[in-house]
Amino acid sequence: MDDSSEKNGDVGITVRLHFVIANRLTSRFCQLLQHGFMIRAHVGCSINTFLHEQIGASQEYIQDRIRTVFLDGKPVDDLDSAIIKNKSRLTLSAAMPGLVGATMRRGGVYSTLRSAITYREGSKHSTTGEGFVQLKLFNLVMEELGPSLLRRDILLKSSDLADFLKEQPQDFWQGCGGIFLNGKPVDPDLLRKGDLLIQYERINLSISSL
Repeated sequence: MDDSSEKNGDVGITVRLHFVIANRLTSRFCQLLQHGFMIRAHVGCSINTFLHEQIGASQEYIQDRIRTVFLDGKPVDDLDSAIIKNKSRLTLSAAMPGLVGATMRRGGVYSTLRSAITYREGSKHSTTGEGFVQLKLFNLVMEELGPSLLRRDILLKSSDLADFLKEQPQDFWQGCGGIFLNGKPVDPDLLRKGDLLIQYERINLSISSL
């Protein structure tokens, strides 16, 4: 994406918003990732390939940490057969507690209890190319994968980001070394009010550290 507002058939009108922040604020931005966001991606590949080659997760991390995976609302057991398509919705989590968590865990001993809703790939031939993937991250996966994703640009609903910024206390704004809208400095007070962002459909957000 360039640094100007644009009309894109997939994501609507977007602008680029970049924060230069103290390291301690990174975890606050990561909280946004559980609400859902989009990234540009090469689609037509397996979830495993997507996580390893495009998100940068090691095979050990994928196997040991990412224990609950949903694709288009259905729990996934086999990450090598489930295919990422344009606008696929992918939810990632570490192991969740309780019986529900055990049941939704991929390859777990209780996975047979939800066999009727388990994701099964229906198409053997998927179109490859550039597209968008919708992601939600939770718990440890959000904390561990979130910072690198935020540094490479994510697309957020403007309303989600506006609400997040309006809720931030003074120490958040004190930890911002610079805020840039389409490459130009922006007054934090304009973001606190929220009106500046909601005129756009989505915001291309990125962060870097002081």
